[in-house]
Amino acid sequence: MDNTWNRRVPTGLEEFAGDKQFATTLARGLELLHCFTPERPVLGNSEMAKMLNLPKATVSRLSYTLLCLGYLTATEYYGKYQLGAATLSMGYPLLAQFTIRRSARPLMLKMAKSLNCNVSIGVRDRFSMVYIEVIRTGGGIVYAHDVGSTHPLLGTSIGRAYLLGCTPAVRESLINQIKIKEPGQWRQYGKKTQENLQDYPQYGCCTAVGEIVPDVQAVAVPLGRIDRVDVAAISCTFQGRSLNVDWLRREVAPQLQALARQIT
Repeated sequence: MDNTWNRRVPTGLEEFAGDKQFATTLARGLELLHCFTPERPVLGNSEMAKMLNLPKATVSRLSYTLLCLGYLTATEYYGKYQLGAATLSMGYPLLAQFTIRRSARPLMLKMAKSLNCNVSIGVRDRFSMVYIEVIRTGGGIVYAHDVGSTHPLLGTSIGRAYLLGCTPAVRESLINQIKIKEPGQWRQYGKKTQENLQDYPQYGCCTAVGEIVPDVQAVAVPLGRIDRVDVAAISCTFQGRSLNVDWLRREVAPQLQALARQIT
């Protein structure tokens, strides 16, 4: 029985079960950290065990180890944890690799102020887009949008633009993976994604209008590979104004395309 548990990988990584080169314990620890989100900042071992489909005893050892190393910290609630400062410090070296952030920031700020919007650069994290630079304007915007925040790849204009920055083979492979591993994301956003991919030659941009948050609309264009590290895309996001895909394509997209040319 113990050997069976030792071979088990977290939910979502089943294709690596039995792979002798795959460090299962390391994968478990990293996936445990992924359980924490802005919506779930505090978790206990029982909750994480259920999310990862792992024995509670295994999760307890993982959380204790991560606590000792500073990647988790104890909370005022008994047996509950939240992310520790070591998690943040581990991410900074990656952000530092993206030197484009420094050169792009003043140009992004100029556009954000001009259009009263958020301007963001994002890269892929599995089947999500994670933002590596965000310029925010307008104090009334409450949409979760900051460096390090993530959203479903297919549900966002920036994710769809990312797909267009990939080679056709990589794009097809990634879409097929999402269909299999995240069928819910495909069911919810697949049709709009396909429409964006088909319309790109005509409009030169991707859009998402009220698909994740009802009053949020965005337009994005691919940046291609940045800093010889990752494929990226850049977007403009608006909240609290009338939804209008034609306006995004006609008025905003040309300015975003010009910005993309300046920073790449």
